[in-house]
Parts: sequence; structure tokens; C-alpha cells
Amino acid sequence: MDQHIRKRIFKSLLLILSVFAIGTIGFYILLDNLSLIDSLYFTVITLTTVGYGDFTPHINMASGANPYIIKLFAILIILVGMGSVLYVLSVLTEYLVSGDLVRRRNEKRMQKLISSLRGHYIICGGGRAGLYIMQELKKTLRSFVLIERSEERIQEVQQEFNDLLYIQGDATQDDIIEQAGLEHASGIIAVLPDEKDNLFIVMSMAQKKRESGKQFRIATKVEHFRKMEPKMRSASADCVISPERISSRRMVSEMFRPSVTTFLDRMLNDERAAIRVEEVTVSPDSALAGTTIREARIPERIGLLIVAIRKDVEGKFIPNPGPEEKIDSNDVLISLGEMEKILSLRRLAEGK
Repeated sequence: MDQHIRKRIFKSLLLILSVFAIGTIGFYILLDNLSLIDSLYFTVITLTTVGYGDFTPHINMASGANPYIIKLFAILIILVGMGSVLYVLSVLTEYLVSGDLVRRRNEKRMQKLISSLRGHYIICGGGRAGLYIMQELKKTLRSFVLIERSEERIQEVQQEFNDLLYIQGDATQDDIIEQAGLEHASGIIAVLPDEKDNLFIVMSMAQKKRESGKQFRIATKVEHFRKMEPKMRSASADCVISPERISSRRMVSEMFRPSVTTFLDRMLNDERAAIRVEEVTVSPDSALAGTTIREARIPERIGLLIVAIRKDVEGKFIPNPGPEEKIDSNDVLISLGEMEKILSLRRLAEGK
């Protein structure tokens, strides 16, 4: 619709310019002792219905000229010119009423907000999988930008996320992902319906990582795990998820560990407080670096328990670390608790 209106505006402006050109040339030929500027002026006062005060067709008529031809030409210019002006006004009114200017202003505002994001996640695809991902990111207080081709689907998602940041376009196009703030993103999540499109995004983003040296994770979903998982891994996907495999494992857990799955369900679906198992990386500038679990006093200071530590050097996990376990820089602390407390631990681990 917007492109259609722009074409109509362009055509109508071209029509008006043509009328001015025809009027200027016509008066220049039909009337005597007129320059091109005078002829243009004559056309303007004719179209604007100002009237003939200083110029009149009879006074400036060449000797032997037919006054009726000049009058008919002036009538034709007035009718065609005023019709063109009214047409342009109607198109401009339609342009304003259709909300195109408002939409453009909102797009600029949204692009400005996206440009200010740091450490956010880009979700390629607003289907059911994408919707669940956005819900989880919102609960865990993480910023995200949706890329979705369908305007109708975007409107449906906006009913749940009033402050949704999105880019309407094809996620397989690099420039669209760039608009979503790729430069400062922490991860790309490809959940388009077509696995080939997801594979293309993974390959393209992996190349971006190699060329730019930026660090962000690439995750994608596949329907045919055995066939597509090796391809996604070879394309440098950091995470490949199969909904079928996850649902099958969940059924097994329900069978043998019903209390555990019930606890996890309630933890994930509690609307009062988002409780999650999260990880934070200890920065060399953090006060936690070089201390022990006892000295860090994380349970007393923040109200969280450290359930495991991943040592950066060895890459091994230490579950249920004891009070004398040392926390080194670049270690990953895995904790269970409310997201607000997790954010406090993350700020402490980052040295803020």
C-alpha cells in the first residue's frame, strides 16, 4: 500500500509539472512579446485562479492571432491543472490518513531503540517456537528483537508484547539481521518454518563471526534431527534443538521423575517470580575473583546458592562446591534463584 501511494504521488507530481511545461510553452507560442519567465508566470496565475491583472490574453495577443484559440487553451490549462492539483491533494490526504507517516515515525523510533540495545537476542521467526522463546526471554529480563516477514503475525505477537521491538522482513537477508542490531547482539536464534532457511542463517551468521571476530551464539531448531543436526553443526551452529527429542525426553522424565518435572514446571510457569537456573561469568575485575565460596558470601549478600562451578581452564564442572572451593576469573557460576537476584549476582561477577 505504501509503495502504491508513493507511485501515485510521483505520477501526480509528474502530471502537474507536465501541465506547467505545456502551459509555459503554449503561452510562449500563442502570445506576443512574452519571455519564458513571463509565460511561466502566466501559467501560474492561470492555474492558481489569481486572475489576469498585469497580463491578459487580448493585450499580449500577437497580431492576427485568433483570440478564441487562446481562450480555449487557457480554459484547457485551468481545467487540467486544477484537476491535477485536486488529484495530488487527494493522494496526499490518503497518504496522511493511511497512517504511513505515523508508521514511518514509529519505525524510526523503533530503529533508534534497537540501536541502543546491548547484549540482546535476535529471533528469526515469530511462529509458535519464536513466541515461546520471546516469553522466556521476557520472563528472564532479557532484551530481544523479532524478525518476521508477515505483518499479520507481527500484529498477533504485539497483542502479547506491547513494547515489542521488531523488524519486518526476510531473516535470510543479511541487511535485515544487521538492522536488528547484530553488532551488539549476544545471540541469534533461527526458528523459521523451513529448515533450509535456518541452515542458511546459521551459515551466514557463522561467516559474520569469522569476518568480524564478534562473539555471539547461534542456535537453531530442526525437525529432522539425524539428517539436519550434522549439517547445522558443520555450519557452526552452537546449539541445535529438536522439539521431538525434547518432548520424548520429557515424557520419560514424567514417567520416572514426576516430582522433578512438576517442580520444574511450576518454577518455569510461576507468574509471581521467575526462578531459573542461570549462569554468570566471573570477570577479572570482579571482587569475586580469587575468593572462596565462603569468602564470597553469596548466599548472605544476594540470597542465592551456587549449585555448580565450571572451571574455565579445565572446562570441568564442580557440582555442589564446598566452602573452600576457589572462584577464579573466567569461571562460570551456576546458580538457582529469582531473576532479580541473578541479575545482582551478574553485576557483582562483572565487577559493576
